[in-house]
Amino acid sequence: MKKSLSFLLFILLLVAAVQAQTVKVTFHVNTAAVPDTLGALSTVQVRGSGGPLTWGGDSPVFLHHVSGDYWKGTAEFPAGAAIQFKFYTNTHDSVWSGAEWEHQGWEGNTNLASGNRELVVPSTDTELNLMFVNGWKENVELYETPYKADDGHFVLWVRVNMQGFEDFNPALHKVGVRGSNMSDWGQTGNISWGQTMLLSPENDHVNAGSRQYSGKNFYSGAIQVPNQYATAGVKFKVVVHNIDAPLDEDWGKMVRNPSREDEVKTAGNDTTLHWFWFDNMSPATVSHADEVVVTFQANLSKAIANKGFAFGDTLLVRSGYFGTAKEVRTKTMVRQGFTAVYSATDTVVTTIGGKLNYQFYKIKNGVEYREIFYNFYYEGDTAGQAERREGEVSSATTTIADVVDSESDLHRMPLFRNTAVVKQDVLVTLTCDVRPAIFQVMAGSTLDDIQGNLDVTTAAQILQMGVAVNGPFTGNWDTWGAGLMESPLHKMWDDGTHGDAAAGDSIYTIQIQLNRDSLDVIGQEFKFGIGGGDNEGGYGNNHIENVDDSQSTFTINAQFGSIDPVFYSAWNFDTRKNVTAVERTGNWIPTEFSIAQNYPNPFNPSTVIAYNLAKPAEVKLMVYNLLGNRVATLVNSRQTAGSYKVTWNAMDDWGRPVSAGIYFYRIEAGENVKMLKMMLIK
Repeated sequence: MKKSLSFLLFILLLVAAVQAQTVKVTFHVNTAAVPDTLGALSTVQVRGSGGPLTWGGDSPVFLHHVSGDYWKGTAEFPAGAAIQFKFYTNTHDSVWSGAEWEHQGWEGNTNLASGNRELVVPSTDTELNLMFVNGWKENVELYETPYKADDGHFVLWVRVNMQGFEDFNPALHKVGVRGSNMSDWGQTGNISWGQTMLLSPENDHVNAGSRQYSGKNFYSGAIQVPNQYATAGVKFKVVVHNIDAPLDEDWGKMVRNPSREDEVKTAGNDTTLHWFWFDNMSPATVSHADEVVVTFQANLSKAIANKGFAFGDTLLVRSGYFGTAKEVRTKTMVRQGFTAVYSATDTVVTTIGGKLNYQFYKIKNGVEYREIFYNFYYEGDTAGQAERREGEVSSATTTIADVVDSESDLHRMPLFRNTAVVKQDVLVTLTCDVRPAIFQVMAGSTLDDIQGNLDVTTAAQILQMGVAVNGPFTGNWDTWGAGLMESPLHKMWDDGTHGDAAAGDSIYTIQIQLNRDSLDVIGQEFKFGIGGGDNEGGYGNNHIENVDDSQSTFTINAQFGSIDPVFYSAWNFDTRKNVTAVERTGNWIPTEFSIAQNYPNPFNPSTVIAYNLAKPAEVKLMVYNLLGNRVATLVNSRQTAGSYKVTWNAMDDWGRPVSAGIYFYRIEAGENVKMLKMMLIK
């Protein structure tokens, strides 16, 4: 018996020892595919779950710089542990000092469902095979190296950033390399001085590095070099041809070729190089000499109302993008009293009389989110500016205030997309008011279809073709064109069906079901198109709205063109509002629903309608004429319990004065419906 117990104890101790065993795992990575300028003092970090890893900046596994783009690091892990991880990079240079830049140094997704690397820790100390930080292009095999090696050759992988060559146009030019072994002027591998080996344009990167370089400026390719030249290296230079020029084009006919001596690169036994600027010329930096005290103010009431921001979240403002200041700076904004207004003051070196680009960020539960903002009109090479705000630097002391209004104003309410999955099934009614588009074409503008030929020039076209909605809100982006109008997932209605309140009022409607047991999130993205064309605004000009999932139904009221107020100058048609004010009249909660007789009555030029809500409800308050036609919409939104009053100025939904006579106002508030009569005299 004693022997049995001793043996059992031995087994238990052995199991415990195995479980407690830790082994050393060495990570060896190459960061050449990251569009960033990583140096010896930069950060290359392993983040994940399992062992000592965390997904935050406190993950203790940092890799040290070996040489070139090679990094190594060792950490202890429990033997047999299943870990998931990704690599994170950051330059930590003077421009980005103090900024965490979460989600900008992350490695791109893999073909795994989770998007993470996976490893079962071996039972002995192990050095893992060389891994490449992916993010250099989309849709590659799992962590594929950016080159393929052949027998008898080593590979020299080169990348050039063309952003510094201002005359370069990817639609007109192609990029390649010519060169040879350093000791002779003949041919080496697959390159020579007589014929260009083309480099491939890269796509935008998931991991754009801490400087957020656009991947579309990068061209890369692999030079196959015979092994006998591995220690001698290779001499090459980057050349630029017209798009239809032959690859053996005479040097004098090329669009551009740099000095040979300026573009000498030595390979040795290394197969990757730091990316470099074409002609060794980075984009010209803008010099600024004015020291300006800038106060940023942001009204977050809408962001709070639509569940994109909450009191307790941290709000940041970053300014100086696109060379509009000497450096990009970050300031934490402070809530002003018990209001929804946040403010921060910073000293910025910029140019008085110029522009300052900036952006809002929030930090929630330690995770940083950039605001979704597409309210700049842009096209072509200026597309990147769509995601930055722009403020006027009027004097040495400047205030940039972001407010909510519907006028053609660049300063708009900060919006943060809520990525949480809906807590219950929600039927969303999405409306699109196309009257801004009608006013726009009536003023002589054309609504250009940027991805087709459905250009809109008349109001008759709008009313004839109708409206479709596209984007993730409808399941996914579908092909723009007339086919959208045939799809029940995209076509919107103005005939009193599909949730449409009134036929023929130029407000189109569609109902979309979001499901709890799916990947449907609170924050939704969409874009409207007349006739199904992409004619609402420029590329990326998309609506972002957060759904209130506390109720089973929700309504999003949107206006065509409201994401592009600079171009849609008619969007401010609603400054001629039929409602001069909708206001809550007290903090007390009524015990029952009621609506009062308007006062004064008869009236001229305006009248007040007061009502009480005992509980939150979707409220519709409409005005009808004696023929039963809807004249004006005074309220169409969800309201909390309380007392309200609305002032109607006797104008219709188009901003036109109505004639004298008898009118009816009708309210719907949940299950409560009531209609009363009033008289306008003139």
